[in-house]
Amino acid sequence: MIDARMKPELHLTARSAWLDPAAARPAGPGRNFWAALVAAVIVASLALALSSGAARAPGFGPHRITVPLDFKPYDPTRWAVMNAGSYADALKIDPTLPDPGSIGYADAAAQPPVDPATLRDEAFVGPPAKSYAFKGLTALDRERAHYCLTAAVYYEAASESDDGMRGVAQVVLNRARHPSFPNTICGVVFQGSQRPGVCQFTFACDGAMARAPDKAIWLRASRIASAALGGSVYPGVGLATHYHTTAIWPRWGKSLVMTNIVGAHIFHRWRGRWGMPDAFRAPYLGHEPVPGPYLPVAGQLAALRGGGAAAGLPPIDGAILPAPLPGGAAAPMPQAMAQTGTAAATPTPSAPPPAYTDPRLNQSGQIREEFRKSGEWIR
Repeated sequence: MIDARMKPELHLTARSAWLDPAAARPAGPGRNFWAALVAAVIVASLALALSSGAARAPGFGPHRITVPLDFKPYDPTRWAVMNAGSYADALKIDPTLPDPGSIGYADAAAQPPVDPATLRDEAFVGPPAKSYAFKGLTALDRERAHYCLTAAVYYEAASESDDGMRGVAQVVLNRARHPSFPNTICGVVFQGSQRPGVCQFTFACDGAMARAPDKAIWLRASRIASAALGGSVYPGVGLATHYHTTAIWPRWGKSLVMTNIVGAHIFHRWRGRWGMPDAFRAPYLGHEPVPGPYLPVAGQLAALRGGGAAAGLPPIDGAILPAPLPGGAAAPMPQAMAQTGTAAATPTPSAPPPAYTDPRLNQSGQIREEFRKSGEWIR
């Protein structure tokens, strides 16, 4: 009850709710934060206990099986079994032993130690090509493939070792299996030889085939070509599709991946997936075109001298497959140079050197000054 005699300023009344100041928030984290932190600690501790094996629950932690073992620290019977010289001797002691053949341990063999140098070479060169036998459809196709590969090996690596020749042969075979190149051996070797200066292999358009080959070196190249066509793989160059001599460095060398240096040649492969084993799946056609060069040697020499095509030469239609052979045989076929007997047999007299229509080509074995730098990149 309010007394009227009280002073007016003591008459206190309730203020409105919206005028009351808001309650001050606590300075630290609230109750919900601490509850969540405690729950997280409990869950983490439980998971750690289950994973470490301190606590077990169905479906959690590693699986453990307890097997009763009756093997004493020194058991004469088990000791005799472990020291038996053979399975038959151990079976006499304990007839319940399992048969090793039923488990498959008998077929296990230790792997030979890996040579670190071999691993280093494989890492540098890359994966090798897959073995593939190039079998022509007919005997003529097989003979043409053998001749074209032998010519490439001879004229590109006649002064190289066997590995140098194998590297050149492997490049030809890699190209024949790659979709970027013709799918025949002769098509790869004489690609672009219908026009001087655009051939893939220099010897096919620089007049080098005017020189008669050396018989011994040709036979060595023939043996290497025969082995390569039969499925032999030379892993020293990997999946290389290009090469050049160590005396030059062409502009396209920077766009490829170098695989190895064998003799006087530096080998390269395509970058990316185009240079991986999956890309070398083009099927071999089996029908070999007529061996080249598709521009006669006289026409090659005339074009290199800047005189244009020689008079009287057949026109070049730009096609590789139907082009005829040159007028003068560039190199004898392998069967013409096959050995007729053993090393002790009487040697047969050598045939006279071929005579060419152009008298300048009769000087076989000599390198003219304008051809000494053939194959070098013009800077």
